[in-house]
Amino acid sequence: MAQVSRREVLAGVCGIAALSVAGAPQASASAVKKLADGRLSVNIKALPALKEVGGSVRVGSLKGQPVGLSRTGPSTFIAFSLMCPHQGVTVVKSETGWECKAHGSQFESDGELTFGPATTRLPQVRAKVSGSKVIIG
Repeated sequence: MAQVSRREVLAGVCGIAALSVAGAPQASASAVKKLADGRLSVNIKALPALKEVGGSVRVGSLKGQPVGLSRTGPSTFIAFSLMCPHQGVTVVKSETGWECKAHGSQFESDGELTFGPATTRLPQVRAKVSGSKVIIG
């Protein structure tokens, strides 16, 4: 068996990591700012995914948990934890909303449950619209 260099191993690991991150749509760092008190300030206009009602995106983490944001109306938004209520696995963006890859639970773009084994929606997180920003937390 041929020996593999350390450089080849690291290049392979980095490539796999890049592919796994590329499949997870997230808000750009310039669109989301962490405030001094730990809350998130999200610039809505900087996120194309939130341009239309029904759009949603992962915006970052709040108290160590991943958070999503969805546009529910022309000027209304809902924030929610991206931790599946079934067993705490992080859900990922799907064509229709969010999906738990561990056990198959599916959620609408706004976090509402559409298919179990989860029995409740994704837990809501406090969010307040202030001009062109949403403050989460």
